[in-house]
Order: sequence, then C-alpha cells, then structure tokens
Amino acid sequence: MANIIAFITDLTFDQIPDAARRTAKQCLVDAAGCMINGMHDPSVRALAAKIAKSHPGNTAIAATDWSTARAWAAFINTHAATYFDLDDGHRKAQGHPGGVIVPLALMLAAQNRRSGQELITAIVAGYETAVRSALIMRHAGGPRKGSGAWSITGAVAAAAKLTGLSKIQLKHALGLAEYYAPQAPQDRSLHSPSSMKEGMAWAAFAAMTAVDLATAGFDAMTPFLMDAAPCRNIGRHWEIDSVYFKTHACCRFSHPVLDGLTELMQRHGIGPDHIETITVHSFAKSLLLDRARPENPVAAMYSIPYAIGCKLVRGTVDPEGMAASSLSDSRILEIADKVTIVENPELTAVFPEKCLAEISISLKNGAVLHGKPRSAKGDPDQPYSKDEIKDKFLRLTQCLPGNRNELILNLLMDIENTPPADIWSAIAMGL
Repeated sequence: MANIIAFITDLTFDQIPDAARRTAKQCLVDAAGCMINGMHDPSVRALAAKIAKSHPGNTAIAATDWSTARAWAAFINTHAATYFDLDDGHRKAQGHPGGVIVPLALMLAAQNRRSGQELITAIVAGYETAVRSALIMRHAGGPRKGSGAWSITGAVAAAAKLTGLSKIQLKHALGLAEYYAPQAPQDRSLHSPSSMKEGMAWAAFAAMTAVDLATAGFDAMTPFLMDAAPCRNIGRHWEIDSVYFKTHACCRFSHPVLDGLTELMQRHGIGPDHIETITVHSFAKSLLLDRARPENPVAAMYSIPYAIGCKLVRGTVDPEGMAASSLSDSRILEIADKVTIVENPELTAVFPEKCLAEISISLKNGAVLHGKPRSAKGDPDQPYSKDEIKDKFLRLTQCLPGNRNELILNLLMDIENTPPADIWSAIAMGL
C-alpha cells in the first residue's frame, strides 16, 4: 500500500498514465473556462471588487484588474469557477473536485514559476486525494457532505506539490484541512440553494490557510487519509479517470433529463407550445430539485423544472438562462409548472454510482412520448471529445476582448510545454 503522503510528495509527471494526464488537461481547460465565465457575472464581480478592497494583496483575481491576499484570491476564483455549476464532477465522490483544485493550482503554479508538467502532476495528486477523502466520508455514513468538505484536501495536495511542502508539513496541512473543512450539509444546500455552493469557495480559502499554517510549523492531527481503506490503491487506480464534464449550467441531476428531452425534441420536432405535462422519473435525491419558480440564479441551477423550461424555450441551458434577468420569463415558468418529478426506486438503487433519469411528455394532441433511462453526456462512458471541451471553453470565454480566449486555449492545450505563469498572465486581466 502506498502511503498517501509519499504518493503526493513523490509523484512525478512520468509516473502518471497517459489517460490520467489527458483527463487532467481537460480538467484544467474546463475549470479555466468556468472561472473566466463566472467572473463575468455581475454579482461575482461585485463580490470580487469588495474582496479586493477589503483584503489588499498582490495575488491576481482572474479576469479582472484587481488583486487581493492569496487565500482570498483562492476563494473568489473558486467562487467564479463553480458559480454556474458547469465545473467537472465525480460520481462516487458525489460532487465537484475541479472548481476547488484547479484555480488554486493554476494560481500557485504561476506564482512559484512551476512548469506545465508540474501543474498537471499537482492536479492529478489533488484529484486522487480529494476523491478518496469523499469516499472516506461516504463510508463513514451520516448526513451527506458537499464538495467543499472533501475537495479541500485535494487543494492542499496540489498546493503542497507546487509550494514545496515537506512530508511532515504536508501531513499537518492535510490534518488541518480535514479538521477545518466546511461542514457543507449537501442535502440542505440542495433544498435551499445559495451562493455557498457546497462550501467550495471556503474550501479553497481554508486549504490555502492550512498550507500557510503548516509551513509556519503549526501541527495537526494525523489525517484519516493516512490509514483509511480508500487510500490503499492510490497510485494503482486513478480516480481522475472517472471525472465527468458538463455542458448544461445546472446541477448534474438535471443533465440526464435534459439529454433525454433533447432527444425527444429532435426526434419528434416538439417545442414548448406542444407540451401538456412532463413527468421525470429519477432517483430520490432528485426530488430536492423540484422547485418550479426559483427565486435566484443559484436556485435556478438546482431546479429540474426550470432547466426543462429553459431548454424548451431557449434551446439551451447556459449561464444566460440562469441569470437573474431570465428568472421571470413567463414562457420558461409556464413549462416549469407542468413538470412533475417522481422517484424510480430502481434508479435510486444505483445512485450515486449512476445518475440516471427518464422523461415522459404528454402532448396537447393526446400523444405521449417516452424516453429511456439514461445517463448524461460527459460521463466516462459517454465522454466529450477534445474538440467539444475546446468548444465549451471558447463559448464560455466569449466575454474576453479580441481573440484572447483563443490565445489562452492554445496555451492550455500545450500545457506540457507552456509555463503556467504565461497562462495566468493572460487570464488575470480585465474583461
């Protein structure tokens, strides 16, 4: 069994399988696009301006002309990356590692003049650590914890690689991360969505603080990661290979529903004016997303009925559809009111390893259209192509002036040979 401290500290780029390297690069491209897009939202920018004013420092905030203290930069960059719920996820972990790990890793790689290969290595170390922290929590039982509760250790692992922590410092930093991690009650946050977004932004802040404390000699408990069963295969089984990617700006629970809806729309040529009622059959946790009239953008991202209305009316479920200005669109709300979500015990039985749903549509002409139980595009068994990941980045970063998004994408796609400092310089500029 590999000791996780040794795994994180000693891992090199050459030891990582090709498939895991490719996925790590996709995670980097994906999170960078989500971060730039999120910073374009007025509420996120207003918060970034407030943080920059209240906590002066020399660390750049992505896609702005502002800077702040390093831990606060980690906070706001992660908040932007996770705001529209477009960041990657992991089924067994039941949440999102990339939005916490990647912005912090890119920032630190640039600050510490690390190579692109070192950045990829740190990202892989972060994902392998974070997912295992999630599995430890899942095996322990009790109320489900959101992404921030376990992704914090992945951020610490990535930061340790990029800041040169010793093994004893890493041990203490991981112990601090486990102890200081946000509680992030996941089901409660799904029931009443807010800007907290599973505590992910605070996890990035706390991870940076844990690293700083450990570097200063502050000691901590021995982390669970040192001796827990999910860590016994680390270095032999690569959890990063099971990451999924997203194209719809909403909770993953909605994605198989939206993909099934898209298939029926294309096959039968239906639109919003044809719909009488819609029934979604899914796993039990999806019923937490049954609100038809979300009160804010984050609530819209956690609403299956609203996402269905958005897809039927707008043709896409994108950040613009989740913006505050769209929440009063009567056409979307009229469709959302027609949606009922019903538990299918067979789909509940395979959750969280599988996130499945099926959709049935009753038309005004009396016909009933039935979809099949399905997972969502972007899962490991239905991966996005490299071109689809690139297209998503370019779509999300249209807010950048000129062709800066194309420049950044080219640098990211050649990360093995590109200094992260060059990428961060191109990202850390005003929109």
